[in-house]
Amino acid sequence: MEHLPPIAVRENRVKTAIALQEPDRVPFFPSFNNYFCLEYGVSIQAAMTDPMTLSEPIKKFLNRYEPDLFYLPPTFPIAPMETSGYTAARWPGPYYGLPENTPYQYVDKQYLQDEDYDEFLADPTRFVMTKIMPKKHSAYAGIEMIEPFLLCDCAIYSQAPFGLPPVKAALEAMIKTGEQVMENLGKVAALAQQCVAQGYVPMGGAVACAPFDDFADHVRGLLQTCMDCVEEPERLAEALEYWASKSIPAAIANAKRQHANYIVIPLHCGTEEFMSLENYKKFYWPGLKKLIEAAVAADITPMVFCEGKYYTRYEVLADVPKGKVFYFFEDADLVEAKRVLGNVACIGGGMPTEYLMGGSVERVVDQTKRMIDQLAPGGGFIMTNSKCLDHVVTANMEAWKDTLFTYGKY
Repeated sequence: MEHLPPIAVRENRVKTAIALQEPDRVPFFPSFNNYFCLEYGVSIQAAMTDPMTLSEPIKKFLNRYEPDLFYLPPTFPIAPMETSGYTAARWPGPYYGLPENTPYQYVDKQYLQDEDYDEFLADPTRFVMTKIMPKKHSAYAGIEMIEPFLLCDCAIYSQAPFGLPPVKAALEAMIKTGEQVMENLGKVAALAQQCVAQGYVPMGGAVACAPFDDFADHVRGLLQTCMDCVEEPERLAEALEYWASKSIPAAIANAKRQHANYIVIPLHCGTEEFMSLENYKKFYWPGLKKLIEAAVAADITPMVFCEGKYYTRYEVLADVPKGKVFYFFEDADLVEAKRVLGNVACIGGGMPTEYLMGGSVERVVDQTKRMIDQLAPGGGFIMTNSKCLDHVVTANMEAWKDTLFTYGKY
C-alpha cells in the first residue's frame, strides 16, 4: 500500500480489519468529545458558536496522532437551539447562565405520559408534531393549534391556522432554526474537507440510534421506557415496531445523502445496568438488528458503540452479516468478545479512557501491548478508548499512539 495516498492507506487499513482480516497494522481510532477545546485552548462555548474555531486544533491533532479514522467532534450549535427554545439539553453561555467550558448535556424528559399512550399509538405522527415538538422546542408552541387532517379540507378556509399569530411565530422560528442549522452544517462539512485534504478519513456526520434508544430519548424518556419493559410490554412493543419502521429508513436515507461510508450507532439503553438479557432480546435487539442490516444492505458500515456494561450480550450481537459490522465497547471482556464475535464482526476497544486521563506512561504502554497480543492475531481488531475523551495527559496519549504504531504491526 506504500504507493497509495495516505488517506487510501488508512481507509484500506480500517476496511481490512472490518472484513476480519489482518491489515499492515492495528487501526487506531481514538474518540473524543471536548478534548479539542480543553487541550488546545478553545472554549466549549466558542466551538458551539462557531465550529471553525476547531480548525487549527484539528490540524495539530491530526499531524501528531495520525488516526486511521477521525470522528469529527460534536459541536451542537447554540444559535438554533436558542432560536427554537430547545428544552432537551443544557449548554454553556448566558442562555442558561453556565460557564463557557460547561459540557453540553442532554436532559432526559418524558414527553409521552402514561395516559397518552393510546393517543400516541393511534396516530404517532400527529402526536409527535402537535404534542412533543412544542414541548421540546418552546418557540414551536403554536403548532399545537394545527390539526393536520383539517388542512386537507376542500375549502381554502382550512388554511386559516397558518395566519394565527402563534402558528405564524412557530413557523418563522422553524425556518430560522433550519437556516442556522444549515449554516452550522456547512462549517462542519468544511472541517471534514479539511481533514480529507490532510489525508485523513472523517466520520460522524451519519448517526443513528437503535429504535429503543430513539423512542426513549425523544418520546417516552429513558427510565420510563426501561420500566415499560415490565409495566407496559405490549404497548412498548407496538410503539417500538412503529418507530423502527419510520426511523430506520430515515436514518439510512440521511446517511446516503451524505455519501457516508460509516454510520455511528451509539447504544444508550442496552447496557446491563438498564435491562436484563431477556428484555434485551425481546425489546432492544430486534430494532437494532434491523438498523444494522439496513445499513449493510445500503453498503454502509455500522459502527456500533456498546455503551456501559456488555458482558452478556456477545451471542446476541453475533447475529449480523459477517465481516460488515464494527462493535466497539466501553466495558466488556474483549477477549471473550473476540472469541464469540471474532468470526462475524470486528471489535474495538482496549484502552480504558481513565488510563489516558491519569496515571503513568508505563501503564498505557503495557495496556496497549497486552491488548494487541490478545486481540490483534487474525485481524478483526481496531484499537479505541473506552469513553470519549475530554481531559487527557498528553504524555499518555502520545505513548498510546507511538506504542500502537510500532508494536501493532502485523
